[in-house]
Amino acid sequence: MYIRTVAFEVIPEGKEIFLAKMKKDTASMKTFAGCHSAEAWFSESKDSLVFQLVSKWTEKKAFQAWLKRPEHLQKHRDAYRAEKEGTAKPSLVLSKTGQEFVLIDEEPSPS
Repeated sequence: MYIRTVAFEVIPEGKEIFLAKMKKDTASMKTFAGCHSAEAWFSESKDSLVFQLVSKWTEKKAFQAWLKRPEHLQKHRDAYRAEKEGTAKPSLVLSKTGQEFVLIDEEPSPS
């Protein structure tokens, strides 16, 4: 079992756009082979807006396959090209932090 979390701190003006993105990403994950579950959470205070994406997979390779789907790779290519050409929109994301976990029962034993 593999669990992946990603936290995005977002500018307040990006709330609605990021809500839609999180809904789209979790829906995509839930139908992808190897995904057991996916949830998106958010926390909003006077000073910050944070989205937390939590997904549970059969194995890390399944999550990596989801990341490598063609539409996801194309979005990154387009963003890179726009940045290089100077036509990129300002980022909504102030910071991004990811963590990964494996089930303790599945952790390899020390040698």
